[in-house]
Amino acid sequence: MEDITLVTNKKLFLKIIAIMVLVGIVFAYFSSTYMRKMALNNLAEDDAKKTSELAFEVLYTKMQEGWSRDDLSKITARLNKLKPGLRINTYRSPLVEQLFGKVPSEQAHINDPLIQKALKGETLFITTDDNKVRYIRPMLVKQECITCHYNAKVGDVNGVIDMTFLPNDIQIPLDNIIKYFLLFTVISIIATFLIFQFLMTKIFINPISTFIRAIEEVKEKKNFAQGVTCAPKTYEIYILEKTFNELLEKINETLETLRSKNKILEEHKKAIDKSTIVSKADLRGIITYVNDTFCEISGYCEEELIGKNHNIVHSPNMPQETFKELWETISHKKTWKGVVENRAKNGESYFVQATIMPILDENNEIVEYIGMRQDITELQKLQLKEINDNVDKALNIHFQEMVEIIPVSAVIVDENSIIRFSNTLFNNQFSHLNNKEVALDSLFIQKEGYVSSNTIFDWKETYLDFQDNCRQKVFINIFGNECEFHIYLKKWEMSHYYLILLVDIDENEGILL
Repeated sequence: MEDITLVTNKKLFLKIIAIMVLVGIVFAYFSSTYMRKMALNNLAEDDAKKTSELAFEVLYTKMQEGWSRDDLSKITARLNKLKPGLRINTYRSPLVEQLFGKVPSEQAHINDPLIQKALKGETLFITTDDNKVRYIRPMLVKQECITCHYNAKVGDVNGVIDMTFLPNDIQIPLDNIIKYFLLFTVISIIATFLIFQFLMTKIFINPISTFIRAIEEVKEKKNFAQGVTCAPKTYEIYILEKTFNELLEKINETLETLRSKNKILEEHKKAIDKSTIVSKADLRGIITYVNDTFCEISGYCEEELIGKNHNIVHSPNMPQETFKELWETISHKKTWKGVVENRAKNGESYFVQATIMPILDENNEIVEYIGMRQDITELQKLQLKEINDNVDKALNIHFQEMVEIIPVSAVIVDENSIIRFSNTLFNNQFSHLNNKEVALDSLFIQKEGYVSSNTIFDWKETYLDFQDNCRQKVFINIFGNECEFHIYLKKWEMSHYYLILLVDIDENEGILL
């Protein structure tokens, strides 16, 4: 699992505060710089406007009193000494020059583009390259000016006041204001985020921490019965708390249901283990699990089976085609059923009715195979016995019908010469036997040249070899009379039965085997 580094809430808030303070300082610096510039310009312009108005009023008053140009120049020189760097110049408009003539000292500056703009009625406020402020203001004709300036009308430009000064008196207090503003801004940002951290921790972080502890307790103690309670709580936290507790209740109910079902499954498993032969194997056929019943019937212990291939119990009597069909079936995610002959550790065979099926995962892929088997060894034996019995019955009917149609005394004997089947002619002729189970050769009278039982050789096999070359005869005592018969023998292949015909000497003609 990938390692993830988590940031605690304290570190997170410290990072947020540091970032926001830095952003606040940068923002405050640039905003204060802009504000300082704008405020300085506004204050300087206002100061210049008032100063120029004051100078204009002084000069205008003295002009009304009849002062000469030199007297006015002296007043202007005294005004320039009021502030360091202050410089006030006045220039006449063409209207005034028409009445009172030109001033030589003004001609050098009269062609200044800024002066020309002011002469057209435009007020100019300019910051120079040497950090000075230049304020150029047109002097407009008023009603009372027309008495002397009769060639002008109200609103015309009579002249220009050109004032240059240093804004130091404004800048120093303004710089202090900006410093205090910057400090106040930083303190406000820090205080805001400290309050924000406190409220966030109390309202959100602490309830979430409570949830985390509750989840850890559930994980460690597997206790789903105890819920969680948060205080204080917002509506969202209340909904989260309510949903979480309801989820725990559902989980607890589900676990109780699963426990009950698992108990039933355990009982079922016990029942299956007691009555069913169970094993599991991996995809290669290697045994991974066997139950006790499997061990009992196979004769192997669990340690001898786990890790071995399942063919450890296969019987060589089973055709390979069966196992090929089995693997093709279960490899295609299907269930195989059939009868299998297995071989136990001691070499004995046992038969099982097997059901082999694949176990699939959530992706429908085979993960292992499970086999469940029922021991049907005794059933197989009973079925085999029943088959043999049915075969014997069928053979009995066949043999009995066969000897019955023979027109002479006929019997069928086994390898021990015991009479198994006889026809009606034989039963009538040898009625003294009363259908007793007797050996046919026990009826033979030993006499030279006649067939009789022999303790060394099997007389049936011996006479089979030469009966086609000469006719064999037997003597049999019937009700105290010695009767002579020709005897004919035939053996059936694949059985131990012999067909024997006893033909009276007079009836022998025409009898062929």
